[in-house]
Amino acid sequence: MAYRDDTVKERVAFLSQDPDKLRTARGRALYETLEGLGLTHSQFFRALDTNVQDYCAQEFGIDLNRITVDRFFQSDPNAKWLFPDIVRDAVVSGLKRKPVYPQLIIRDEPIHGTAYDVPYVQENSDEEELRKVAEGASIPESEITYGDRIVKLDKKGRGVIASYEVIRRMSVDMLKVHLQRIGERLGRNLDARLATVLVSGDSSGAGTAPVTVNTATPGAWVYGDLVNGFMTLTLDHYFTPTHMLANAALCQTLLGLAEIKDSVMFDFAKTGNLPTPLGVRLVPMVDQPANKLTILDANYAVEKLTEQDLLVESDKLINQQWDRTYLTVVTDFAIIYNKARLVVKSD
Repeated sequence: MAYRDDTVKERVAFLSQDPDKLRTARGRALYETLEGLGLTHSQFFRALDTNVQDYCAQEFGIDLNRITVDRFFQSDPNAKWLFPDIVRDAVVSGLKRKPVYPQLIIRDEPIHGTAYDVPYVQENSDEEELRKVAEGASIPESEITYGDRIVKLDKKGRGVIASYEVIRRMSVDMLKVHLQRIGERLGRNLDARLATVLVSGDSSGAGTAPVTVNTATPGAWVYGDLVNGFMTLTLDHYFTPTHMLANAALCQTLLGLAEIKDSVMFDFAKTGNLPTPLGVRLVPMVDQPANKLTILDANYAVEKLTEQDLLVESDKLINQQWDRTYLTVVTDFAIIYNKARLVVKSD
């Protein structure tokens, strides 16, 4: 989420306090202060140069590695106010660990609102090439443009359906394991969405559809098809290929090509490390359309837009009400340089 300048100043002022003074904020007062500033307990802990495990041990005498959820809530009245962030951090760790989308985007851009007018460059090689400029003549220009590229963000989420009776005897550590897995599944949905955006374009319309090239033979793949896609992105579009995205079936086809399964070149059969054909990383991608290979330059192709980071229903967790607790994000992906990726298809 994006913040106003005055809010940012308040956040910096709060976190920059002397550590001894900062530690005096506890329990509900700390929770409400952080909520008002748009901060998390994790950011509070970093300001104190500590983490949630050490903080709980020092302030409440709690060992999070051993204690059950029930005993955690009974330990200290101030401890329960930490629980929403314990849940959130566990989900976020899964959201960052398993998905591949963080490797494939320029950056994660915080924005205001659920619609964003994306700045972009409409490249034209004839207009942008360097030219000899006569005295007093105009110089060729590249223009960064706004307009008619509005990307609309959707809310995405999952529910945790479990009563407090189900989880109260579970250790906090074991609960975090389950929450990390939920985070991984949320990340899988984001991977699938990114695959769709790269192959079809973003929600701003058909203007962001990619350039496509066909395989030499319909329904078949040879190494020359990869070389053709690589050269098209490198020479025609003037981008540097960094990743190739394929679904499971196409990955198996590519791994079976003689030029790729050569054990002298790659050691996939021995180590499980996927090969890098033409120096480009091959990435198995969730919900990548069949018979389509996306080749992209991850430094320029797409960015992630986030209006709301992961949100948990904190009040329910603080009050030990677990039935249908929801974890949501408001985010989507936007194409930045349309020619920074292309699709090779064999359909």
